[in-house]
Amino acid sequence: MKKAEILADQIEQTIVGQRWEPGDLFGSEVELIARYGVSRAVFREAVRLLEHHGLAEMRRGLHGGLFIRQPDPQPVAKAMAVYLDFQKVESRQLEDARLAVELFCVERAAARIGEDEVAEIRTLLAAEAAQVAAGEMRSLHDFHVLVAGLTANPALHLFVQTLTILTKRQRPPLDRSRVSPDDIHAAHARIADALIARDGALARHRMMTHLEDVSMAGHRRPAPRAEPAPRAEPAPPSEPAPREEPAEPTAEPAVG
Repeated sequence: MKKAEILADQIEQTIVGQRWEPGDLFGSEVELIARYGVSRAVFREAVRLLEHHGLAEMRRGLHGGLFIRQPDPQPVAKAMAVYLDFQKVESRQLEDARLAVELFCVERAAARIGEDEVAEIRTLLAAEAAQVAAGEMRSLHDFHVLVAGLTANPALHLFVQTLTILTKRQRPPLDRSRVSPDDIHAAHARIADALIARDGALARHRMMTHLEDVSMAGHRRPAPRAEPAPRAEPAPPSEPAPREEPAEPTAEPAVG
């Protein structure tokens, strides 16, 4: 590992371990070079790594220095989605992952929902209804990301963001004769009603039904390929029929 990578890792661990807040000044360039005992070139390369990870940024000027940033999970989720796409994750594997994660999320969200969360759900559904009425479908996955966010579990939130990005990358247009944007919005509203009622079992059931319905409409599975007909084995050569033996001559009856 390069010196700059080691330094960036040390700074990241300090920021996270000591719970520095976004906007905090971590130190000036001169101070940090002296603190960590590295060259300016190594320090600046480490800063580029920190900026790439979205954890800090270097500001120039009289009151400049290394400032803490709030990392954006979207690039991380997109990178994970690209990786899974490159690994050729199959549609069925993706659907299985979404069922496992999102059913857990919706139950957890129902258990901890409060007035603020109810307001978030209603705001999103209102915006979704307006977009569906306008014939737009680009944000129909936002409801699922919101539900994951309501769990207050950043790992679940990131996983669902990743899975929804990958779903949008892989899935062809919906068959609107089987499920329409109005159907999807109505399903989201039913799930939301169960969440607001804090009924985790009902919310789970409605989420499972919704995911399965969209899965069936989102792609048509190819018919299984017919197995090739078994190759005909050549018939064994027939044995020659046994030759018939000539009949014994019949004795003529004696004439007397």
